[in-house]
Amino acid sequence: MTWLKAGSPPPITQLLRTLLSRPQLAAYITTVHLDSNLYDHWEFQCKIPKLPVSGAELDQPITFIRGTGAPYSDLWVQELRQGSIDAFIALLLAQLSNVRCLYLANDFTRQTALVGMVLRSASCEPVNYGLPDFRHLRDVSILKPNGEDHARDKKVNTTQDILPLFYLPSVQRMSASIENPAEFTWPAAHLPVPSKLTSLELTIVREAYLDELLALTQNLETLRWHWYYDFGVRDKFTTPIVSLNWSVAVISRVQGTLTDLTLSAACGLGGGDQFFPGIKIVGSLQRMVGFDKLKRLQVPWPFLVGFAQDMTKQLQDVIPRNIEFLTITDDLRLQNEDGVVKALPRWQWTDDAMLGLLQLWLKDWKACTPHLRGITLLLSWNDDNEWSPRMRDQLRELGAHAGVPLELIELDGFEHF
Repeated sequence: MTWLKAGSPPPITQLLRTLLSRPQLAAYITTVHLDSNLYDHWEFQCKIPKLPVSGAELDQPITFIRGTGAPYSDLWVQELRQGSIDAFIALLLAQLSNVRCLYLANDFTRQTALVGMVLRSASCEPVNYGLPDFRHLRDVSILKPNGEDHARDKKVNTTQDILPLFYLPSVQRMSASIENPAEFTWPAAHLPVPSKLTSLELTIVREAYLDELLALTQNLETLRWHWYYDFGVRDKFTTPIVSLNWSVAVISRVQGTLTDLTLSAACGLGGGDQFFPGIKIVGSLQRMVGFDKLKRLQVPWPFLVGFAQDMTKQLQDVIPRNIEFLTITDDLRLQNEDGVVKALPRWQWTDDAMLGLLQLWLKDWKACTPHLRGITLLLSWNDDNEWSPRMRDQLRELGAHAGVPLELIELDGFEHF
């Protein structure tokens, strides 16, 4: 279900009417996908959309909610009457005993208090309120847009709404946007043991709380962590500093099982900013060389060698020695684009300089990365005639000469911001 037009409410209310009238149908729903493309519109960022409902339409939903006996029933009914999307999604989840795949994103996740309460009741609390326990849920995604939500109460933190996902008994793949609270606490008296969780994608969360999460994911094979900053979300955790030493130390918690790692980074305009912020990179990925299980890595070029063009840097000093497939991105290329932060460098790397570092590595790649099978440059910005046909030919020739496939994929220039 994808919400495409602001003037046309999503058909979730029609689905709920059907399920409440014929509850036996809920058992046939194994996949729920709710998304929208409306948040990108400025006017939609400035308001939380409501679902138009009449009093008569709410009789059955209210009866169902009262029947659960959940201690938050009054709040749930109140939010339902106000047309809260959160309340309607919580009502939908409360009937899905057989759901295996759940995806919620964008306008369906801007408020998640009641969804979080249902998840906590199901997976973290000993009392049975007649809600499903989601024992079959294996694949779950609850993702929020990056950046500042102008309509949401900034004092409301949604971390406690998302953490119950780690208590789901069968969860194998999870994608979640986890905010950085002043204090991190788990929603149950005991820590979760997500022993079946093998794939984890995380956005918004920064290094300190990434550590808390990875400490419990001892069987993780795939990790995708999206680093993000803009002035609108700045707090004591969300700063314009990429600490590579800290990041590697945190990720090392799962290095014994991790085979596939994606690190991405983006900065945006926020907090009334007119220019992209300057980002400071400190430390090195050098310790990651010893991540011997790692076979696939996607990483921004600046995480490898910084923003300043420095031909003394060597890629082999920071690339895992057993890597098979490496993807290098130009994430953060627009940081400090206007040079507003004088103390920090802009992106200085040219295409021929990048090619030069690749040549230095591939000249003797078998000595440092003997299992290498392919390299991809995934670029989202092509300016000043960089990566011209001549340079692309040189890139292909380098790969052919080294015996390692080398490709360049150019994305839409607006892909990463």
